[in-house]
Amino acid sequence: MGTYYTKDADGMRYGIMTLANIYQFKGFTFEFHPFLGPLKVNKNFEPAAAMGRKFFKVYSEWDKLTKEEKAETQIFG
Repeated sequence: MGTYYTKDADGMRYGIMTLANIYQFKGFTFEFHPFLGPLKVNKNFEPAAAMGRKFFKVYSEWDKLTKEEKAETQIFG
C-alpha cells in the first residue's frame, strides 16, 4: 500500500493518505489489499460493476506470482 504525507503551507498541519496498490494483469485492472483481497476497477480506478469468474481466474494466476513478478504488474501505490 502506498502512503503519502502532505504538509500544509504554514507547516502546521499534516495529512496522511494511504491508498491500495493497483495492478494490471492479463487485461484486468484491480486493487489489492492484504486483508480485504482484490477489487476490480474500471478505467477511472472506480470499483467495477461486477467481478466474474474470468476475473477471479486471472486473479488466481496473479496470486501465484512471486513478490517480484507482482511488483512488475503494479501501476499505482
